[in-house]
Amino acid sequence: MKKLFLLAFLTQTIVLSQDNFQPYVKLSGSWVLDKSFSDEFNKSKLDEAKWWDFNPTWHGRKPSHFARSNVKVKKGLLRLSAKSLDPKKVSIQDKARGYDKFSTAIIKSKNRSYYGYYEARAKSMKAAVCNAFWLYDPLDESIKYREGEYSEEIDIFEVFGKANKKENQRAYYAAVHRYQTPYVESLVNKRKYKLENRYTRLEVPYDFYEDFHVYGLLWTADELVWFLDGKEVFRRKNDFFKRPLHVIFDAEIMETWDGLPNVDDLPSTFEVDYVRVWRPN
Repeated sequence: MKKLFLLAFLTQTIVLSQDNFQPYVKLSGSWVLDKSFSDEFNKSKLDEAKWWDFNPTWHGRKPSHFARSNVKVKKGLLRLSAKSLDPKKVSIQDKARGYDKFSTAIIKSKNRSYYGYYEARAKSMKAAVCNAFWLYDPLDESIKYREGEYSEEIDIFEVFGKANKKENQRAYYAAVHRYQTPYVESLVNKRKYKLENRYTRLEVPYDFYEDFHVYGLLWTADELVWFLDGKEVFRRKNDFFKRPLHVIFDAEIMETWDGLPNVDDLPSTFEVDYVRVWRPN
C-alpha cells in the first residue's frame, strides 16, 4: 500500500512539474503547455504516438539518407546521428539513387501544429552537418504535387557545428521559405515566392557543439519572433504562415551550402534535451 501511495505521489509530482514549465523568454499574457507536441525525451525510446523516426515522404538529401537506426532516445536526450557509409554495405537502391555516402537522422511530428511559442534546448554535433529545428509542409500529397499552391517552412534554427565555409562558422540562421507547387523536398523546390525580410544570420562567440542552447519561436497570426538563449534575434510580420505545420528536428548533409563533412568527424550526434510548445490560454 505504501508503494502504491508513493508511486501515485511521484506520478502526480511529475505531472505537476511538467504543467509548471515556463518559457525561457518572458511572454505577455497567459500560456498553457501543449503536451501533445512537447517532449522531454525521458522515455526509453521515441514516443511513437507523437513522432516518426523517418520522413514518410522524403528519403533524405543527397548524397545522404535518413536512417531510422540513427535516431535514439538515451539518458533524457533525443540523439540524432550522422555517419559515413561503408560503400560495401550501401544498398543497391541507395547507390542507384545517389543516397550512398552518408546516413543522417530526422524526427517528424505525426500531427500538424499551429500558432504558439516553440522552444527547444539543444547541442549541435561536431561536424559539417546542418542541425535544425523547423516547421514545414502544410500540404497533402494530392495538393503539393500539383501547380497552383504553396508549401511553407519556418526554420527556428539551422547551425553547422563544425562548418567548412567561413561564413557558416559559429553562424545561427533563422529563415522562412515559401515554395510554389509542385514541390518535392530537396528535389523540386526551386520556385520560391519572393518574401521580404526572409532570414537572418547571427554570428555568435561560441561553437554550437560546446554546450546546450535554448532556441525559441513565437508564431502568431501577426508576426514571427525568434529567440536565442532568451534574447530576441529576429522578427518579421506573418504574411503567409497561417496554416498548421509539422514539427521537425533533423541533421542533413548540405553539400551546396557547406560542402560534405570530413569523414574523420563522423559519427557525430545532435542532441535535444526537450521540445516544449505553449499555446495562448
